[in-house]
Amino acid sequence: EMPKLSEHLLDVIKIEFPRSEQAGQAPVENIEQKLEAEGRADVYGIYFDFNSDRIKPESAAVIAEIAALLKKNPDWTLSIEGHTDNIGSDAYNLDLSKRRAAAVKAALVNDHGIDGNRLTTTGHGASMPKESNDTLAGRARNRRVELVRK
Repeated sequence: EMPKLSEHLLDVIKIEFPRSEQAGQAPVENIEQKLEAEGRADVYGIYFDFNSDRIKPESAAVIAEIAALLKKNPDWTLSIEGHTDNIGSDAYNLDLSKRRAAAVKAALVNDHGIDGNRLTTTGHGASMPKESNDTLAGRARNRRVELVRK
C-alpha cells in the first residue's frame, strides 16, 4: 500500500541552476569539471515555453555560462543533446528535443559569437530518462540539455 503523501508536499516543476554562492564555485566550473572528467554534463536552468523550442528569458544566464566555458576552452567541440519527459507522443518529443537543442546552439552562436562549427545538436526525446516520469519532479529532471564533449 502506498504511503500517504503529505498535503504540504510541494511539486517541483523547475530544477534551478545552482548559484555559485551555494556551491562555493561558479556553476560553469561544475559543468566544465564534469565535461573534463566524464565528457558529459547535464545542464538544468535552460527553460522553454511549453511544447515549444522558444527559450525563456531566464535561461540567459546559463547559456552565457556555457558560452564562457566554450571561450575558455577554444579547442572543445560539444554536442548539445535535448531530452524531454514522456508527455506527448514519442515522435513529437523526439522532434521537440531536436528543435530545443538547435535553439540552444542558435543562442550560443547568435548571442555569444560561438563558432557554430564547434557545436552539433541532437535530440533523444523521452528515450533516455534520468528518473521516473511518474512524478512532476522526475519529469522535471528528465527535461534537460546535456552537453557532450567530442
